[in-house]
Amino acid sequence: MNNDPIEIDSLREEIQRNQEKSKAYRSLPQRIMMAKWEECDRDVFKFWDSIEWDSSWLKHDTPEEKRVKDIEREYNRHPFKEFIKKESIEVL
Repeated sequence: MNNDPIEIDSLREEIQRNQEKSKAYRSLPQRIMMAKWEECDRDVFKFWDSIEWDSSWLKHDTPEEKRVKDIEREYNRHPFKEFIKKESIEVL
């Protein structure tokens, strides 16, 4: 086997390229996550703060909104809805 320094350097470069390719993330969520990670300078606390958690976008209905939705649901499933007014529906 020839131990030519130029050949060894080229092999090292090839190994380095292959390692970088193997680290490349394939799926879109992984790529998005890694892009965010790099934007945060690999600081885990900045990264966590950049994530939009459930509490910021998950909205629960107020009691009034819930009641309106329940009335709508009951009215739509009523067998005689053509003959009654929506306002006559009461939800407990």
